Amino acid sequence: MSKLTNLAWEDISWPQVISRTRRIQRRIYKASANGDKPRVQWLQKKLINSHDGKLYSVLQVTTLNKGKHTPGMDKFIADTPAEKMLLAERLTLDGTAKPINRVWIPKPGKSEKRPLGIPTIQDRAKQALAKLALEPEWEAKFEPNSYGFRPGRSSHDAVEAIYSSLHHGTPKFVFDADIKKCFDRINHSALLSKLDTFPLLERQIQAWLEAGIMDQYSSTPNEVVPTTVGTPQGGIVSPLLANIALHGLETFINEYVYEMKFKLPSRGKIARHKSIGIVRYADDFVVMHVYKEVLEELVPLISNWLSTMGLEISEEKSSIRSITQGFVFLGFQFIQIRKGNRYKISITPSNLNQSRFLTKIREVVRNNRSASSYLLISKLRPIIIGWANYFRYCECSSTFSKMTHLVFQKIRAWVFRRDRKQGRIKIKEKYFPAGKSYSFDNTSHLDNWILTGTYKDKKGVLLENLLPHMSWVHSKKHVKVLGSKSPFDGDHIYWSKRNSKYGVFSTRQQNLLEKQFYKCTMCGRTFETFDQLEVDHVIPKQKGGKDEYSNLQILHRECHVNKTRNDVHH
Repeated sequence: MSKLTNLAWEDISWPQVISRTRRIQRRIYKASANGDKPRVQWLQKKLINSHDGKLYSVLQVTTLNKGKHTPGMDKFIADTPAEKMLLAERLTLDGTAKPINRVWIPKPGKSEKRPLGIPTIQDRAKQALAKLALEPEWEAKFEPNSYGFRPGRSSHDAVEAIYSSLHHGTPKFVFDADIKKCFDRINHSALLSKLDTFPLLERQIQAWLEAGIMDQYSSTPNEVVPTTVGTPQGGIVSPLLANIALHGLETFINEYVYEMKFKLPSRGKIARHKSIGIVRYADDFVVMHVYKEVLEELVPLISNWLSTMGLEISEEKSSIRSITQGFVFLGFQFIQIRKGNRYKISITPSNLNQSRFLTKIREVVRNNRSASSYLLISKLRPIIIGWANYFRYCECSSTFSKMTHLVFQKIRAWVFRRDRKQGRIKIKEKYFPAGKSYSFDNTSHLDNWILTGTYKDKKGVLLENLLPHMSWVHSKKHVKVLGSKSPFDGDHIYWSKRNSKYGVFSTRQQNLLEKQFYKCTMCGRTFETFDQLEVDHVIPKQKGGKDEYSNLQILHRECHVNKTRNDVHH
């Protein structure tokens, strides 16, 4: 470890560390795609023993990830450069794991809670290292219609895959499936057998699976409860393991329909193969077919397949129904509507999601009765724009208009409740100035009812912000990721074009990316699918820099961290 011992955390060239790590990952992917298992495992061992892999893993869990300040059961976090360097020096997959600290967090819009496992920072670094080695191997194997927790794939790809299966104008049936507590019930021995990796990595993953849990609200504090099934939610490697557990389901369904003896009007095997639609996002999946009988025959077979991994379908949350009745998947409502002799597929934000959104807006407004309009806008704007950006890839215009009206009613009531001494016209002009034009998403809007707020910073500079209408966000067409494509395949042209068009970026980030030709101004690297990006002020605000495009740039998060540290010290 002499190479690391003599190195200071601040002196590490992260662009080189990351590019060398990604190069090995691409080689693992290629070997796995070619079915060369000995080479895959040789490269994986090379990566988990490399200085680059260890440094990058520690960077992820101590600097880049959001939970970097959340300790595990040992209450330790690596905050200082020296602690981070020591963690990298000692990082090795040794087949051991410390118990997981379990906390309970509320499920969105529900009274029940779900468990979240928090490993120690050491185990998180080890998991990040194992994931660096395992993910490219499995990305070369995963099925084309699996979209959850995979690089370069999103919920919008899953939505577009469902649309592709349903837009041909023929009414279909859907088996809308829900796996009962998937993460908590995966059979350990079945998962390890499926993983089929080299002994050291298998022992390490088995140690994590059997690490035990220390419950935050246990009646006996510090008691470690052994885990015999499941992979705890919250671990870095857990989503990948869940995807591995469910890998093969799509192939199983396709092959069965291809060979089934069921008497269908379409007798050709190729036609049968195309007739079935399967889309999976993590542990949620839907199976679609023209004939209800086919789905009824498939359901018990799917249950048997899942039982081999220790999993079962939740009967109360799963059902076969006509798509003319509609179903909800990933927050979107899918329904086939008859138009003449054909059926049109309509995709809209679900009623439940609309209700949750309005509840969240109501809570923010209620909890900020005495806040300034500037502060209220800063809290509401990301909620409104974030929700709109997620649902803009569907028939959203009427929903966005309705939400705009309902949000405005809450804002208007908040404004006129604040100051009853002045006349309503004065109050209106103070918060909703008339005759102003606003620029949003490269479009100019003239509106008399836009909530605006001003704020003087410590240097007396007047800052202004506004709350845009959700109806200003226009719908967009999303193009599904191509077949089994993966960011590990080395096709930089495809992925750079795709990321620039369909990456999850704000308007400001997108404008800066185009201005910089999709390259980081600090390290000169082209932005990739895996990269985490942040907007930076070239001249920091505390040194008089303005919040204007001329003073903004977009950087890798690790480059932004280094620049911020240098800005503070100079």
